[in-house]
Amino acid sequence: MRFRLIALVAMVVGGFGGWAAEPDKGTSAAMPCPYATAHAAPLDVTERVVKETEEFTLVRVEFNGIKAGSRVPANLYVPRNAAFKAPYPAILLQYGTGGNKNTNYIVAIGQIAVAKGLAVLTIDAPDRGERKGKEGPKLNFFDSRFLQYLGDYSRATDYLCTRADVDHGRIGYVGISWGAITGVTYVAHDPRIKIMASLVGGGNFPSLIPGGAPEDLIAKVRVFDPFYHVALIAPRPLLLINVTKDQLVPRILGEALQKAAPAYAKRVWLECDHFFNGIDRAAEAGKVIDWVNENMPKGKG
Repeated sequence: MRFRLIALVAMVVGGFGGWAAEPDKGTSAAMPCPYATAHAAPLDVTERVVKETEEFTLVRVEFNGIKAGSRVPANLYVPRNAAFKAPYPAILLQYGTGGNKNTNYIVAIGQIAVAKGLAVLTIDAPDRGERKGKEGPKLNFFDSRFLQYLGDYSRATDYLCTRADVDHGRIGYVGISWGAITGVTYVAHDPRIKIMASLVGGGNFPSLIPGGAPEDLIAKVRVFDPFYHVALIAPRPLLLINVTKDQLVPRILGEALQKAAPAYAKRVWLECDHFFNGIDRAAEAGKVIDWVNENMPKGKG
């Protein structure tokens, strides 16, 4: 896996053509926002209730993505338990490279979160789920689609901010694996996200290249690599969970991300593999959601 990542990092030099973003106003000039946003653009939302339980209503949502002509399907879980009152705090919950909005573990975590009073939105990322085959050919793992992910996350937050049943001042982000890696850079530049939990993420990709990466490659990677952006999440609450037996994200990347994070961030290492084998997944997911609820800004009520 490490040698594969080295090769993929090396290919990034040619992979960012055509997706330069206009920096968000108000972003630090030293580290401008790397992805495009379109807060004022129409979302053209469609919504359809697909399931109702005692704990939640599941809504299939679709809205315009950051790329012209792209549509973003999503699952929205809205609490139904009378113990919780709208407007609800909310999270954007995103998965690893092989997942989509209906992947079993992301559905399980979403249901844990909504049962604890959070509205939960999970989108199909480019070429995932219902978007499979609807995007252009993928150049490599770190091609310009990375920035499209981030722009779509911004559009997803735009959508949450249109909903009267969501507290717009209490939106968080929970990402697993690739959802954590992309999420850190996204959250760093979107102040609407008030709290973040990163699970089995990492950063500083050039560190995988034996002998050190050339400066021109580091400059390219700096645009999106969460290692260079995670400090900008301060002073918002940040949870970083990594694992000791990770088969996919080399330990050096997890350690780098944790080292680059603000000093106050909560850092956790679990004795398990990338897929949390060997521990109680539901219990650990519940702990993450409890941390989010405990550290989310207080509501007006």
